[in-house]
Amino acid sequence: MQAELLSPLAASLGDWLARAFPNAAPSALAAATLCASRAGEGHVCIRLDAETGKQWASVLLPALDEWLAALDASGFVGKAGDFTPLIREGTRLYLGRLWADEVTLAEQLRIRAQPIGDAKWPQQVRTSLDPLFAGTTSDDGQRKAAATALLNRIALISGGPGTGKTTTVAKVLAAMVALEPDSRIRLAAPTGKAAARMLEALNGAKAKLGLDLVTLAALPDTAITLHRLLGFRPDSAIPRHHADNPLALDALVVDEASMIDLALLRALLDALPAHARLILLGDKDQLDAVEAGSAFAELVGLAGLSAEGATRLGIATGATVTPSATATASKANFGDAVAMLTVSHRFHADSGIGALARHANQGDVPSALALLQADSHADLHWHAGRVAEWQGKLLATLASQLAPYRAAIEAQDIAAAWAGFDQLRLLCALREGPAGVNTLNTLIETRLWRADPRRQPWYAGRPVIIRSNDAATGLANGDIGLTLSTEDGLRVHFPQQGGWRALAPARLPAHDTAFALTVHQSQGSEFREAWLLLPDDDAAVLSRALVYTAITRARERFVLWGSGTTLAAAIARENRRESGLAERLQVS
Repeated sequence: MQAELLSPLAASLGDWLARAFPNAAPSALAAATLCASRAGEGHVCIRLDAETGKQWASVLLPALDEWLAALDASGFVGKAGDFTPLIREGTRLYLGRLWADEVTLAEQLRIRAQPIGDAKWPQQVRTSLDPLFAGTTSDDGQRKAAATALLNRIALISGGPGTGKTTTVAKVLAAMVALEPDSRIRLAAPTGKAAARMLEALNGAKAKLGLDLVTLAALPDTAITLHRLLGFRPDSAIPRHHADNPLALDALVVDEASMIDLALLRALLDALPAHARLILLGDKDQLDAVEAGSAFAELVGLAGLSAEGATRLGIATGATVTPSATATASKANFGDAVAMLTVSHRFHADSGIGALARHANQGDVPSALALLQADSHADLHWHAGRVAEWQGKLLATLASQLAPYRAAIEAQDIAAAWAGFDQLRLLCALREGPAGVNTLNTLIETRLWRADPRRQPWYAGRPVIIRSNDAATGLANGDIGLTLSTEDGLRVHFPQQGGWRALAPARLPAHDTAFALTVHQSQGSEFREAWLLLPDDDAAVLSRALVYTAITRARERFVLWGSGTTLAAAIARENRRESGLAERLQVS
């Protein structure tokens, strides 16, 4: 077995199965390691019929019938309900834990995804939404999305940057307070940064609605990470909140839902009280979760109004709503619960960022390259070429960009430092290599900050990103802090509601320097300016979702550093994760 092709999990699993089941066919062992390797890439399962005839781990994968027979005779592959390391359902092969997560989540969703209220409820929803949408003339889908959230026990609202997800949810929450005054509402997101951004955006949206003081007082004023909400502990895989100890809430709004992996969504549904509402916000076209699964995108893909759903939505909005030709009785509950926001209020028709994001999302390589080559939009710029050709220019340009941040650090002004730091972020596709996060952070430290990270890991001005949730400090994965000199020595300052929290560097959990981030780490954030750094060579992680996510982190300006060949390969690649979740939900 070629260990260099396998992830550590796959290699360990293959070695253990070979020892425990010595009579298993090589093709069965190869299937197990392939399944584990794909799980590490985010796939929930593998499709055996799509892999036959390929070479994997020195084994030529056989014809399907022969392969299925070898798997069933292996001793470590079972059928649904068996307690075996792997589970086969038809031509799908799962690691046992991922099969259990998918089956359990599908059942939870099937039970919970029900319309709310009686025949009078849609009219009550309309009455609550009318004052919140008074004066709104354009049909940008926000009212239908708000009504969808109020009509269904589970609702999904998907839209790109600037399409109004936060504004819509602010109105949903205000209407919910009017309809259900005693409702306990919580806000959460997968990362600390996403939770903070969610709260900031919601507060801004609420301020524009002209709500009365009673309503404002009833709206949630905090947002936390999902791990903190569920009560995950470092010494246990089982969170504090689960089916036998459910969360004390009546409604939960979760932002950046595309970042939620299969296991976390299962844990969340398990901990929700049976009566509770769940509203998931996200962008189905952004990068999927780091761990296995792409549940949000799969569920959004079930969109399609049933006849009953169209009638209820029409009453709740006062608009003419027609059923979808794609809706079927078996998936109607999910179709009725999905709303799509497509009109961007941030990127207008003449926006280069908006146009480039659309081209990338559609896989339109010629249009994307033509737009960048034209250099006709002030909010777009392209430094084409290999890394060695532009790396020096990048550092020189960055030095001037960091000047306000450096001045604020020297003045020990944390507010000004944050304002300066959030103006620009470097986004890398990879962690390693000349254009990777590790290289760029080291170059910035040694060439621009005059710090030697081997001898002097801490210095005033060092930004860090937390890589793990830590109950002791209250820090969460994705939180970003800035290091300043204080009278007590160097302290890392993290934003918190109403101010800053300063911690000694020694108290921090696992962390990295954060002048440059991976595109995955940037999800849930936005910056005035974002730079995407591409490697010279193509890599499997490069995809249109990665490029689209990077572009849409920028509010005012996006700069690309890299070759057109690498960009074209990335935009052309659509990484779809294998899963059976949507199919399970389509079965009556």
